[in-house]
Amino acid sequence: MPPAAALIQTLFDKDGITVAAADLSKQPKEADENEGIVVTLFLHRHHEKNVINPTMISLLIDALDLIETHPMLADTHNKSLIITGDSLNGGKDKFFSNGLDLEWMLNSGDAKPGNDPKTESENESSMQNVTIEKARENVSSNPTSQMVESFCSDVLARILVLPFRTIAAINGHCIGAGLFIALACDFRIMRTERGFLQWPEARLGMRLSKGFAELSKAKVTDPAVIREGVLMAKKYTSSEALKGGIIDHEFPIEDLYGEAFKLAVNGLPESRALKLDHFSPKGYTEIKTELYTDAFRALKFGRVEDLPHSRL
Repeated sequence: MPPAAALIQTLFDKDGITVAAADLSKQPKEADENEGIVVTLFLHRHHEKNVINPTMISLLIDALDLIETHPMLADTHNKSLIITGDSLNGGKDKFFSNGLDLEWMLNSGDAKPGNDPKTESENESSMQNVTIEKARENVSSNPTSQMVESFCSDVLARILVLPFRTIAAINGHCIGAGLFIALACDFRIMRTERGFLQWPEARLGMRLSKGFAELSKAKVTDPAVIREGVLMAKKYTSSEALKGGIIDHEFPIEDLYGEAFKLAVNGLPESRALKLDHFSPKGYTEIKTELYTDAFRALKFGRVEDLPHSRL
């Protein structure tokens, strides 16, 4: 079970993004229990449904920087990371992330909507004009292109090869760019009964982009699921996502974080479950890069203007 909130140290808390750490060596425990640090990145910008926009990307970069440099974390290799769309107090919010911020994209100068967007359905209708073809125009100064490329290279590529175990605890709807955050993690667990996963690009008239496509293929290895999910924009419940190999486990919402915490503890390099006697963070990142080479390269170095058939 996770420690009580009073035993979790908050390391970063800014504008709906919180990084907290539980040092197991300081928790009441039996003599044979594990030691190490479980870090949690809480996404709780719920007024925006945790959408991905420049503000969110900047906050995520700051949080990842802190996870790599904070003295409590930088001095140990025995750590793991949970990413969830909930708050530290467990508000049971219904969005992990609702994907790219369509309203921001509509107002960024990349599209010409007839009216100010007011609803999600209106946003989606207007998004027919916000295509990758449009983003190729003046790409070096195009706000949407810059946002997508920063999200890919500075957030997703980084999460993909972090030198420790990463777990996405999907507490609710996980759409588009939110799904790509989850796919960048090593493990994915999802709440039952409520919420769905979706690649919405076909419904919105958009391309995936090279980075999103390669990440999807790297982490969802059944071609039939990729075909169904991407080409049909299917909405997956937790049971369907589990059957399709998109997630690893499903749990009731009241158990979700606790199960993510157990998975994180069991992934500590020095844990009793893992026992990686000669663990090397550098080597671990290199292993992940080798496993997911095409995804990493497309995320890290890809550009929005890259043609769909271009080589990596």
